[in-house]
Amino acid sequence: MIVITFLDDSSITIENDTVLNGYKNDSDDPKESYYLRQVYSNSIDGSEGKEASRLTTVDGKVGVMGFILSVDCFSIGRNTESNILYRSSAVKSVENTNFSFG
Repeated sequence: MIVITFLDDSSITIENDTVLNGYKNDSDDPKESYYLRQVYSNSIDGSEGKEASRLTTVDGKVGVMGFILSVDCFSIGRNTESNILYRSSAVKSVENTNFSFG
């Protein structure tokens, strides 16, 4: 499991089968960045897509951190499950909860 903690100390837990949706500004022109477009939707284990998940890494935390850094905002769950968008800039930390040395 991976825990994403935000600047306000709230947090969300990501499981291997949790769907993450990434969104970016639709325009590179700051004067016209009114809309977002979805650029990614899959889980760490890749169960939501036909291709391997870009989140799949030896350390799941690294995949999720890369995902967060590559999008402007993200949501959790299938598109119809949640209407909350989290700003990537509001993420304080990403941690593995089941990581151990040795």
